[in-house]
Amino acid sequence: MHRNIRLFVMLAASALIAVALSGCSGQTPVADNGAATVKTVKVGFAAPLTGDNAVYGQGMERAVKLALKEANASAEVKKAGYTFEIASQDDQGDPKQAVSVANLIIGDKGVVGVVGHFNSGCSIPASPVYNSANMAMVSVSTNPKLTAQGLANVNRIVAKDDSQGRFAGDMVAKDLGFKKVVVMSDGTPYGDGLADEFAKAFKADDGTVLAQEKVQSKDVDFSALVTRFKPLAPQAIYFGGTHTQGATLSKQAKESGLKVPVIGGDMLFSPDYISLAGGVAAEGDICTSLGLPLEQQPKGLEFKAAYGKEYGGKTPEAYDSYAYDSAWVFVKAVLKTGPDRKKVEEAIRMTEFSGVTGTFRFDTNGDTTNQAISAYKVTGGKWEQILKK
Repeated sequence: MHRNIRLFVMLAASALIAVALSGCSGQTPVADNGAATVKTVKVGFAAPLTGDNAVYGQGMERAVKLALKEANASAEVKKAGYTFEIASQDDQGDPKQAVSVANLIIGDKGVVGVVGHFNSGCSIPASPVYNSANMAMVSVSTNPKLTAQGLANVNRIVAKDDSQGRFAGDMVAKDLGFKKVVVMSDGTPYGDGLADEFAKAFKADDGTVLAQEKVQSKDVDFSALVTRFKPLAPQAIYFGGTHTQGATLSKQAKESGLKVPVIGGDMLFSPDYISLAGGVAAEGDICTSLGLPLEQQPKGLEFKAAYGKEYGGKTPEAYDSYAYDSAWVFVKAVLKTGPDRKKVEEAIRMTEFSGVTGTFRFDTNGDTTNQAISAYKVTGGKWEQILKK
């Protein structure tokens, strides 16, 4: 009799220990769908969360978090037994830091893919690191070299700089009717590539590039260049670079008496550009941006409302809806194949997606089939759309 009691006590203790150990494993019992556990799946994120481009990186991070929160609340994700988490890294907009970040991300075995990077100068050197681990990346970086590498893991969810540069060159020559411009770039792969493509298209449309100059990405004093440009009497300054430098250039040019519009690419398309330049200086400046404004994206208004509700009324930045769709690309791929890096990489290239920004798939190079581009002008202290393709 005593022996039976001792056996019962030992079995009961073993059962309690097993329950305790299962609670330490990081897996949570599921009560409503019949699955044994919920598996945590991480989606990597890499962008500048500090520095001059932090406004874009922070906005994109918010968008990814929103997408994963909504995914976790969906019936299909619950049924599959997954919970998605973001694994964020700050690449500071620095190529060397981007490579370090990429190595950290691939070293986390729970990460199935990465949304990022933002800057082309970061995405290009980081992409082979991800490729070595069969980790798919979905990027908003626009330099054509990114997908020209022929890497199976690299995908771009926006149009390329060559498309944007041609669009801008044609717009300035044909729609605005300008015949003489000066061109500047910030010395980065993004800025130089965009400026070169603009100049090529503008010249092909019988425009004259009076001067083409490069600055450094940290320069803040453009007075010498502005002084050199003034006697040339350009009708506009085309600038390939960031919104912080572009705003400084616009302000200094106007203050020196060179009262012509600064025209640039998608990195100017932020309310911060207007506030940094000052309302008067920014007035009349123009930029192109990849994709359509939220109001014209298929689910843009829904996204804007959900984003504002989640983040205290904040308005999405230019790339936030693309980051949101990128996160959902990974969610859908995991639901289709399971959280296996190689299978997710393959699924992304073979699947059509419908999201906030439209319906798209990635071609054999990894470029999106959704190639929309828009143009905006600062009017009354706000960016107003003037053209789209």
